[in-house]
Amino acid sequence: MTVPIWPDALPQCFTTTSHEEEGADNVLRSENSIGPAKTRQRTTANVSKESGQMVMSAGQYKAFKSFVKTDLLDGAEAFLFPDQLGGLANLVRIVSPYKASRTGAKWYVSLALEVLP
Repeated sequence: MTVPIWPDALPQCFTTTSHEEEGADNVLRSENSIGPAKTRQRTTANVSKESGQMVMSAGQYKAFKSFVKTDLLDGAEAFLFPDQLGGLANLVRIVSPYKASRTGAKWYVSLALEVLP
């Protein structure tokens, strides 16, 4: 099975004021009876989080909903999503159901993603 790719017809980045990234929680800490805690890397392949909001037209929102429902099986499948810093696309999954609201003719769609290794 091929990996779905974020459609070109949809916005390629989050709005600048809404984009957030969260680094991977990848450190194990063990307290000692004396002295500082021991730390070590948990894994070499961990996930980070990324979230934000996109502004879409009614047609784009309809295409987005179809992509999530059909290509991503309601968000169960991983897909290639544009790197927000302009690099190669990231393999991501939707973490929680998207949220959408409408103001006039514009749709504001919020997504929470996990960036896979």
